[in-house]
Amino acid sequence: MMTAVDFQSVAPAKSEGSTHIESSEPTESIRSDNKSPKPKQGQVLGKGWTYLEFSKAFLKLTWPLLLGNTLEWYEFGIYSYVEKEIAANFFGGSSMGAWLGYAVTFVARPLGGIVLGFIADHCGRKLAVNLSLAGMILATVGQGLLPGAHLGKDCQVLGLVLLICLRAVQGISAGGEIAAIAAFMMEVSPVQTLGMAVCMISVGSQVAWAFASALMALLNSWLGPELMLTWGWRVPFILSAVPGVIALMGRNQMQESEIFLAEAESDTSGLCSVGELLRHYPGNLLVGFGAVAVAATMWFAPPFWTLGALMSDLGAADALWVGNCCQLVGLAVTPLAGFLADYFGVAWVQLVGALYCALVSFPAYIWLSFDNSRLAAYLGLGVIFGVAQGFNGASVYLFCAELFPPKLRCQGMALSYNLGVSFLGGFSASISQALLEVSYHFGPGIYWSATGVATSCTILVALLLQRKGWMTLTHRRSAPYFGRLKGVRPSA
Repeated sequence: MMTAVDFQSVAPAKSEGSTHIESSEPTESIRSDNKSPKPKQGQVLGKGWTYLEFSKAFLKLTWPLLLGNTLEWYEFGIYSYVEKEIAANFFGGSSMGAWLGYAVTFVARPLGGIVLGFIADHCGRKLAVNLSLAGMILATVGQGLLPGAHLGKDCQVLGLVLLICLRAVQGISAGGEIAAIAAFMMEVSPVQTLGMAVCMISVGSQVAWAFASALMALLNSWLGPELMLTWGWRVPFILSAVPGVIALMGRNQMQESEIFLAEAESDTSGLCSVGELLRHYPGNLLVGFGAVAVAATMWFAPPFWTLGALMSDLGAADALWVGNCCQLVGLAVTPLAGFLADYFGVAWVQLVGALYCALVSFPAYIWLSFDNSRLAAYLGLGVIFGVAQGFNGASVYLFCAELFPPKLRCQGMALSYNLGVSFLGGFSASISQALLEVSYHFGPGIYWSATGVATSCTILVALLLQRKGWMTLTHRRSAPYFGRLKGVRPSA
């Protein structure tokens, strides 16, 4: 094990053209000793931590956030895995209708991001994450209680209307959830461990999706198609109430981050709005949107849409185990990507991940479209796209959060990250389905690779603009950002 690194020994240098760089000094520093001390809620974790000590303390501090956030990703996964049952119960068997219903959540995300982001930036992260979690519990459990087609035509229509409403509530809640959580994670971590800290959000999503796919595989095996169609699909939605309530109780005990409180006390400029973002950070918003393109597509198209579109011959349970493999591979890759973000910089990790997807997505899709064997499914989807999902998702939150100062961070993510996820991720399944009907063996693969190219170009252009002093891309840790900071290494 490497010796511990003094996390305050390298203060974040002020970037050229920067308007605000947050201090990495905590109000009360925490030093490592023989026993891992319990951190205070909202406090920046301090000096002397090794990666192992940091991870233990960080999880103690943020578990309510991570547990609640898994509910967001769990719900997205469950809906995807029961898409056929949703289509039969509410959309007259139309797969395209079910995926458009799925997209409703993403259309609503930017609105939630703006509203709850404003609350998070001005009233506190705690209030925002509690409101978002309460909305997600209501929406997720509510979907499991809806009347469906098996109760009659009138119930199907009523169920469809309520489903769309609940999907919108889910989107509004999730849109505000992710920005506030990413901001809190970023603000309580030392600068040396930002990559590992914020990638815990992706770890939570991978755990949620892996659990969801395993649960659905078991339910399909135990109940069979008929029972799954009538009531089995409801079970995973209703079960989400238990972790949701536990997480809500934990969040009620949390305090604000010290960085947010210090910013709130020192800022005398009044309320900061979307208008200020558009006036002073238009380039940052565009960079955030473009950076999300490949991650959002890798999250929602290959591991979910592909199971029903290309792997129906495997059977429902086998296809779900393939999806589970994809999530487990992504789960294994995510912490590695977080470590690399602390070693080489978050922009470096984002660029490498985007280039990987640009190069492998098209040939991997062609392979899957011609070969529906288990070997192709597990290697092509499970491994190749599992790596893509884990690597790209690990650092995208930190990349986007770094683009904005604390007083505009959550609103900035609402107009960059959330818009990207909404329109590039939320519609990725619908776009893939439409391209499948145009060109079965090539269309979706070209689209997936194109998102990798788009993100790669976005990062390269942003780096060029920063080098010329026309844009500030970091507001807490300026180095390492793209390339290793000489003489400094993350502790193991």
